[in-house]
Amino acid sequence: MLFTYIFHHYLLWHYTKAFSEILHVWKNFFWFVVNFFSITQLLKSLFAPWKRITEERKKAFDLEDIASHIVIGLLSRLIGFILRFTIVLSGTFLLLLLCLGLVITYIFWILAPAFIIGSLFYGLKLIFF
Repeated sequence: MLFTYIFHHYLLWHYTKAFSEILHVWKNFFWFVVNFFSITQLLKSLFAPWKRITEERKKAFDLEDIASHIVIGLLSRLIGFILRFTIVLSGTFLLLLLCLGLVITYIFWILAPAFIIGSLFYGLKLIFF
């Protein structure tokens, strides 16, 4: 009688409350990846110059100085875009892997009691037959 009571409560917890607890743990993983890769901040500053590298312009009108400033600014922005985009892409890829891991975790969690019971019966079969 006590075994059925415990087994009932375990299954009730396993298939109800544990799902929300697992999701809570995975939300922490997602939060960590988003903040570790600074995805939102990098997307906001995607076209900003890399490390604020710009060349100071002189006050006098000089065509070579203006062209140099434009080229340095464009190169700095291009390098910043490439590096930021690579980091955002890496973070997004890791988020997709986390989504896959969450699905695998839920599938395993749903099937775990069946595997345990099946393993128990298989072990008893090996012992007695």
